[in-house]
Amino acid sequence: MSEPEISAAAVGLGAARTLPIAWLVPAFGGPGVPAPIRVGLGLGLAVLCLPRLAGQVPDAGPVLWLALLVREAAVGLTLGFVASLIFRAAEGAGRLTDVFRGANLAEVISPVSGGRTSPLGELTALLAIVIFLELGGLGHLALALGRSYDAVPVAAVATPAQLGRVVSLAVAASAQMLEAAVGLAAPALVALLLADLVLGLVGRAAPQLPLYFVGMPAKALLGVGAALVGIAALDAALVAGFRGWTALLGRAVEAWR
Repeated sequence: MSEPEISAAAVGLGAARTLPIAWLVPAFGGPGVPAPIRVGLGLGLAVLCLPRLAGQVPDAGPVLWLALLVREAAVGLTLGFVASLIFRAAEGAGRLTDVFRGANLAEVISPVSGGRTSPLGELTALLAIVIFLELGGLGHLALALGRSYDAVPVAAVATPAQLGRVVSLAVAASAQMLEAAVGLAAPALVALLLADLVLGLVGRAAPQLPLYFVGMPAKALLGVGAALVGIAALDAALVAGFRGWTALLGRAVEAWR
């Protein structure tokens, strides 16, 4: 192949790994960004990785190329899934708070995830994106992506050991995401549980009071107040969790070695 053909093939091969990352990580815009723009972002990441890809383009037939694209897409899906979990944890914390304060029926369509979420879930997801961008997360992600081609070169075959490590990583990362969501929502959840306890004691002492009609708006306001007071703590927790996110991304790369 000529030099332009090798470069074009390298970008196409790199896009199989970078497109899932641009598609799954909410910091790139999520479903709120038109699909052509997200495809362009994925191709831009592939172009940035071109120096690492130039020597890894094989002169192969269609069947081998298909195998290469499938494996690269699997690597990209793994990296994108792991990289998106910090945002899902933040959104889950807000959504869990809304469930406990009785506002889970007030669901909205999230421009970040494209699915239904709650008001506080959307707020915490956007806060996680802002913190991620403030910490230079996109630069770290692009650097990790470029280095992944050194650690996990382009290949056509995925071994059973690699697939086993990827499945184990996905399960462990999902468990960490759930743990982080509960931990981030813990202050508001404790306040709401204490409010339920107080309302229950008041109801026992004065059964004639219409606590249902008084308690629901009170809990809703308490949940919002606790969430707003806890935003500073949430900010600090997400900043501290950024190192853990980087380590988890490194484990995703190691799983394919």
